[in-house]
Amino acid sequence: MGNILNIRSLIKSCFTVLCIFLLNAPSFSEPPNIALLKEEVKTYHDSGAYEKEITATLKKAHDFMMNRVNANAKLKHPQNLAVVLDIDETSLSNYPSLVKYQFTFSRKRAHETNLQANAAVIKPMRDFFEQARKNGVSVFFVTGRVESERHATEKNLKRAGYHGWTALYLKPNDYKNSSAIEYKTNMRAKITQEGYTIIASIGDQVSDLIGGYAEQTYKLPNPYYYLP
Repeated sequence: MGNILNIRSLIKSCFTVLCIFLLNAPSFSEPPNIALLKEEVKTYHDSGAYEKEITATLKKAHDFMMNRVNANAKLKHPQNLAVVLDIDETSLSNYPSLVKYQFTFSRKRAHETNLQANAAVIKPMRDFFEQARKNGVSVFFVTGRVESERHATEKNLKRAGYHGWTALYLKPNDYKNSSAIEYKTNMRAKITQEGYTIIASIGDQVSDLIGGYAEQTYKLPNPYYYLP
């Protein structure tokens, strides 16, 4: 009789533990429909909200840059001021190609697109670029594109109206790291070691910006893809 009571007690305890687990187990809901999200992204771009947000962010960058330019001019020994810009979805737009491929942009497709050298200018960034050059601030492009795309990239930048940059840095063709953080940080360090003070670094990915060697960083919107 005692064994039966022990078994019943054990079953009751297990049932209690199971109920507690079920009541406290995390609930999972269906994620947003990807087809609807793609339409939402298109609306965000086509409505003008995307460019408006870029413009607002670059206005902040411009104001900071001009404050630094004015303060620098008053120094007995002025610094060599510089800004670092990313290219894709920062200085040039790949939006038509992104839509064409339904926002599934592989490295192979990106390479083929880059070689066409026809990405459109992001006008608010070109305005910022021109103001930097006009006020004696050196501009460095530091991009996740690779060296084999250098000629096409230079051609595309010039076609888009970017003239007079100081240097263009691209990743080595054999770059293996899955993240661009180390490479971009090293390039900013290199620019600093060459005697420049980087007052602003601007990009559309967090990986464009972290790692130091810039007084201020400015993140532009990019709901289209993520790069580590």
